[in-house]
Amino acid sequence: MRRIRFFTVAMLLGLLASASFTASASWQGTWYYYDEEGVLVGSWTAGCGAADGRWGETTDNKTFVQGCRSDS
Repeated sequence: MRRIRFFTVAMLLGLLASASFTASASWQGTWYYYDEEGVLVGSWTAGCGAADGRWGETTDNKTFVQGCRSDS
């Protein structure tokens, strides 16, 4: 009985850790904002450490690119 409980707790902790990693990774990326003519007018990067930040305007015409760019 003790082994089953230990195994169950270990599985639940592993599942929780992987779900937490997946949730945090899905918020890394950049929103790009475009004007009515399709010209880039702003962006917002989140979850990428030093690259985080905003510039320009925010509009309803936007796209999301998931992940962080490499420093190279």
